[in-house]
Amino acid sequence: MIRQIQHLQACFEAEFERNCTTGIPRAAHRRTLDTSVWWCGTETLKITTKVLERQSGMVHCALMAGRRVAVITGGTRGIGKAVSLAAARDSQRVYAIYARNWQAADAFSEETRKEGLDVRCIRADLTKDEDFSRCVNTVRSEAGRIDVIVHSAVSGVHRPVTDLTERHIAWTFNINFLAIHRLLREFVPLMPAGGRIIGLTSAGANRSVPRYAAVGASKGALESLFRYYAAELAPRGISVNLVCPGLVLTDTIAALPQREALEQAALARTPSGRLTTPEDVAQVILFLCSEAASQIVGQTIVVDGGFGLS
Repeated sequence: MIRQIQHLQACFEAEFERNCTTGIPRAAHRRTLDTSVWWCGTETLKITTKVLERQSGMVHCALMAGRRVAVITGGTRGIGKAVSLAAARDSQRVYAIYARNWQAADAFSEETRKEGLDVRCIRADLTKDEDFSRCVNTVRSEAGRIDVIVHSAVSGVHRPVTDLTERHIAWTFNINFLAIHRLLREFVPLMPAGGRIIGLTSAGANRSVPRYAAVGASKGALESLFRYYAAELAPRGISVNLVCPGLVLTDTIAALPQREALEQAALARTPSGRLTTPEDVAQVILFLCSEAASQIVGQTIVVDGGFGLS
């Protein structure tokens, strides 16, 4: 079967090169080569081919073969971006969902295009019904199945707890907690055995952090929710876990007025001698999505260089 796939891929690449030498723009033709991959269970590999479809005089070739499909919320910036890149470089097809920052998404799309990675950015505010439905329908119709879901999107209001209004709490919980629950209700039925669901949490879920009550409470709720998902989905071969980074050097942290003081304080308490990077977190998530991590279920993996030891 593997040799058949390699032979088909070689044929399609040869057709691609032939068309590029006969006047068809390389970039335009490359977009017609859909090399999405699907895993059918844990052992069976399925190929669907569609060859020689003529549109405007150009040969379109599409090969669907066994690559995993990953959905990453908040997938174009910070930790989410690092996870999207790691998954795509691991030969996964990635749907990177983002809500507002289209400039960052465009820059990320260009970066992945230059690397030849299979990444599609979808702009969708998952707290809005219309955006949510469009996002779900797009992924469902294009991918048909989902192997990995990573919830990296986060937002919230940073105020003392007594200054938080119901609107502040609702805003924070809708993004950090409710959006992923709604997404999982739609996507879990599309996940086969071997599927992985990863949530990003934070130390503020279990300890007091100044001006962090809204986000911390939402992360605590997320941890509880994911434990129930882990228990109920494990019999189906789907593993659910959380990753808890320390202070990670992202654009969000860089924008904080107390950034420098936070970094210095965190560094002084970190035995590893450096702060955690988005790439550090992405590699842990990539491992949790591997077969080697199949017995890790319902856990929160801390990635903080030892910060939490003291």
